[in-house]
Amino acid sequence: MDLTDKNYETIIKNQDKPVFVDFYSPTCGPCQVLLQIIEEKLEKFGEEQGVAVVKCDVSRNPKLADAFKVRSVPFTIAVLPDGKLKYPELGLKDEAYYFGIIEKLAGKGSFFGRLFS
Repeated sequence: MDLTDKNYETIIKNQDKPVFVDFYSPTCGPCQVLLQIIEEKLEKFGEEQGVAVVKCDVSRNPKLADAFKVRSVPFTIAVLPDGKLKYPELGLKDEAYYFGIIEKLAGKGSFFGRLFS
């Protein structure tokens, strides 16, 4: 789902579940890799876990980029239902990192954490 300056209130502020946000640029190579992971895997996984996964093009939504103090992309962050921000991360990480964040937001430990606890 696309997050924009116009739908921010509906998607973030009026949400009763955590939201994982990816700030990207269409001209950024690592951003395109992350977008592919999001569109092919994370959106569905997030939905199954009760976590909204959204993406925001910083070139088309400068107000949001400024509000979240995005200075470089890809930049990901989680917004909790109470408005608190968690897990800010700059740059491209491996797939497992993003799945782990979604699990944490859903209140579950990571697969590896459960495996070795």
